[in-house]
Amino acid sequence: MSDGFAQLDAARSDLADQRASAEDQFASAQAALDASAEKLASSRADLDDARAQYEDGVSAYEDQKADADQQLSDAQAQVDAAQADVDDLEAPDVYVLDRTQNEGVVTYDDDARRMDSIADVFPLIFFLVAALVSLTTMTRMVEDDRVEIGTFKALGYSTARIAEKYLIYAAIAGVSGAVLGILVLTQVLPTIITSSYAIIYAVPRLAFPKPVDPACALLSGGLGVGVTLLATWGAVVSSLRETPATLMLPRAPKAGKRILLERLTPLWSRISFSWKVTFRNLFRYKRRFLMTVIGISGCTALLLVGFGLHDSIWDIIDCQYGSIIHYNMVVGLSDDATTTDVDAVASYLDEEGDASGTIRVQQENMRAGSDTGAYDGTLLANVVIPEDSGTFGGAVTLDERVSHAAVAFGDDAVVVTEKLATKLGVGVGDTIVLFDQDDVGNATGDGHPLTITGVCENYVSNYVYVGREAWRGVDEAEPVFSSLYTSIADDADVRSSLSEDLGVMNKVSTVSFTDEVINRYRKMLSVVDLIVLVLIVSAAALAFIVLYNLTNINVEERVREIASLKVLGFTRREVYAYVFREIVLLAVIGDVLGLVLGIFLERFVVVTAEVDYVMFGRTIHPESFAYAFALTLAFAVLVILFMRRKLDRVDMVESLKSID
Repeated sequence: MSDGFAQLDAARSDLADQRASAEDQFASAQAALDASAEKLASSRADLDDARAQYEDGVSAYEDQKADADQQLSDAQAQVDAAQADVDDLEAPDVYVLDRTQNEGVVTYDDDARRMDSIADVFPLIFFLVAALVSLTTMTRMVEDDRVEIGTFKALGYSTARIAEKYLIYAAIAGVSGAVLGILVLTQVLPTIITSSYAIIYAVPRLAFPKPVDPACALLSGGLGVGVTLLATWGAVVSSLRETPATLMLPRAPKAGKRILLERLTPLWSRISFSWKVTFRNLFRYKRRFLMTVIGISGCTALLLVGFGLHDSIWDIIDCQYGSIIHYNMVVGLSDDATTTDVDAVASYLDEEGDASGTIRVQQENMRAGSDTGAYDGTLLANVVIPEDSGTFGGAVTLDERVSHAAVAFGDDAVVVTEKLATKLGVGVGDTIVLFDQDDVGNATGDGHPLTITGVCENYVSNYVYVGREAWRGVDEAEPVFSSLYTSIADDADVRSSLSEDLGVMNKVSTVSFTDEVINRYRKMLSVVDLIVLVLIVSAAALAFIVLYNLTNINVEERVREIASLKVLGFTRREVYAYVFREIVLLAVIGDVLGLVLGIFLERFVVVTAEVDYVMFGRTIHPESFAYAFALTLAFAVLVILFMRRKLDRVDMVESLKSID
């Protein structure tokens, strides 16, 4: 019984333990369940938040998508509209322009051709003067060796063998001078010229040593040496024509003859003895007289050409703007401007700009040709049609250049500027043909022939002035006269303000002032001015060399004569006067002849150096004559000062030496 109770107690104890264990497990499970329930509640809260964010995102997406779709729709509409505009565009005109139609290239080419024209003339004159100097020098050298040449000829030496010595001497001197000139001047002169052109052009600076054109160097050097050798050969051959016996004796003095002045008894009787001797010597040695006069006149002519070319170039501005062109402002309206637009601009100029003498014209850029065949092609011409031909003289003076007579201009007139008429080979009564031009300046159509009624003076650009009735032969439509020639105050502030106001006015396309054109031409001409200065300096140096050489030879030839004068008791001053008086007279005579020669030479150079759209002045200023004349005489005086020491060194014993 007790065992049963024991088992029962043990079972109860196990049950209690198991119940406690079960309760612990249940409590642990309940805690885990509570934690999971709490986690589930938290997750559900996060899910609810995420769902709310999602719904907000979807809502924002829908709103933004609607905006994006609207923007894409608008952009597509713009693209479609732009494409429609592109599709509506007409095919463009394509122009291919070569260098001859580029303004900068054409301007530079004109300047280069102007320099080429000058270069074609001046070297020829320098070569001629150099030939004269060479001939004089070598003739004197051969005369000094007369006895030696006669001896060689008597011994049987041929002419070529005898001339070889002098030709070799001349060749060495000529080649040395040519090489020196090529090495030095090809580096110096291009530097000066390119530096001057750099004022208005972007000219690349070449590094030293500058390249030398072999063909040009050989040509110039060959011509210089050839001229020297030819002069030497002429001097030697002229002496070798004499017999050996004659050559072995000094040349007999020139026989005295009565000169023209001696036949003028009243004048001759009043001349002092020293002056009579001077005049006799001048006419006694005719070859020396001619060579000296020709040499000096050539140098004076070169100087006058240099100064005259400077005058001709700078006269372009003074003659064109002031003497011919009287307005200082041009206002141009667009092609679609109406008469009302022109009236509005003209009224503004008169009221606000205080303009005076406003002239209405129609300007057309056309090509001009002729049917004479004198010029193959056409030239750019500015055609001007005045509204009132009677008042047009207030803007432009139409005169003939030589006679200064007024050129008649009316509604039926066609007046052509002188340069254009010369290039086309036309004159009064001839026909000029005006051609329309395309956008790049090429002549188009069959042309419009007009009969020329006058030729007027002009220096810059080519103009054709056409009356209203005569213009109907080109275009029957009435011109709008959309360009205004006027004059305003010479005040920079006024011009600037007026230009700004006009720039915003309806249909006004261009506003230009003649001062701008003048300044541009002055800048361009300053380049040519430096080149002219180089020519003047070169001519002056050549003049000094010629005078020194001829004077030195003159003194050398008359050593015995000068020594005899000293033996006869002539004072130093009397000897100077005896010799140098002739030099001064020859310099004056050569100077005067050089001025006459320079007039014709300068005209030739000016015409040669001109380009198609510019005419140089045709007048040499009196100051230029004075400068050329005085500069040559100054060199003569300078040479005389150098030669005084040579006369002082002449030994009187020379007069006692035998000539047998």
